[in-house]
Amino acid sequence: MMPFASWLSRTSLSMALQGQEGWLWPFLETFHFIGLSLLLGIAGFFDLRLMGVMKRVPIRAVWEFMPWAIAGFSINLVTGLIFLIAEPRQYVENISWWFKVLFLVLAGLNAMLFQTTLSTRIVRLKPGEDTPISFKVVGAVSLITWLGVLYFGRLMPFWGASTSAGL
Repeated sequence: MMPFASWLSRTSLSMALQGQEGWLWPFLETFHFIGLSLLLGIAGFFDLRLMGVMKRVPIRAVWEFMPWAIAGFSINLVTGLIFLIAEPRQYVENISWWFKVLFLVLAGLNAMLFQTTLSTRIVRLKPGEDTPISFKVVGAVSLITWLGVLYFGRLMPFWGASTSAGL
């Protein structure tokens, strides 16, 4: 991955973004946090409902908030890619970033599994009705993987950061 990171850091887009830490990095971090709040707040609430918590809340009503979680994910995807493009070595050399990517992939696969196999059954669940075990498993895996993304993302400056990363 280092040859890719070296190439990326020499692209015109990366070079334009480098050295903008004074204003661009905090600006993007703020949006990254907003996206994270939308994503984890809504997806976490949905995951808890899938796991059988708050049974009085109709699961379909919680499901209707998911476009906001997708918007949060989109914000994080864009800001995260900008971070990567601006300082590719900082990420590629960081073991915490790789764990974050692993948990992100697992969360995506879990969401894809849910969308392709279980999501059509949501409309049939009534308020107060317990969720099937398959929903509980998907909800638990989702909650664990998103918390893994959050944990390893926050750990990046402290565990595995390159001394050349400027952290």
